[in-house]
Amino acid sequence: MIRIISMTFLLGFSMLSLGQTNSFDKKLTSFTKIDFGLQGIGLTYEPRFSNKLTIDLSAGVGGGYDIAEGHLNYKLELRKPAFYFSVTPKYFYNRTSSSIKGKSTLFNSGNYFGLRLKYVTPNDRQSDLTRNSILTNIHWGIQRAIGNNWTLNSHLGLGYAQDIDYSFGTIYPAFDFKVSYIIPRTK
Repeated sequence: MIRIISMTFLLGFSMLSLGQTNSFDKKLTSFTKIDFGLQGIGLTYEPRFSNKLTIDLSAGVGGGYDIAEGHLNYKLELRKPAFYFSVTPKYFYNRTSSSIKGKSTLFNSGNYFGLRLKYVTPNDRQSDLTRNSILTNIHWGIQRAIGNNWTLNSHLGLGYAQDIDYSFGTIYPAFDFKVSYIIPRTK
């Protein structure tokens, strides 16, 4: 667990030193958003750390995980949702070329490489269907602005899921899709 957290922060801070800036670079921005997606409904703060790096800090409710050697099942129970917390550093690599081509960079639109560390509680403390889980994945993703207050975010990659209670784990294909409402800043 400590190694996973250390690797996440090491990767994030090493990305801070990468890349050069030029006159076409549009700075990334910090904002708060409400997410609606495959992992559930949540609240995310996406602070800007450099011209190419942001970190999604998320918390919300959704389904839980049943993890065993060789399989991963996602179980959503609306009456007993699981809670999740995740940290996702995102390195945006194509914003300069997007700006040159005249594409929008609103709400950090661009392609990125990311690393997600996610903790999920069980749906029900009495149930053995889902348990405390940690999921880690590395992925390629896209983030695009939709209109003035919405974003679309999707990623695809490879991850490792660990059942904390019973020490089971498995490799899984990492896929996520969400639409987010950007909470307007008050002046």
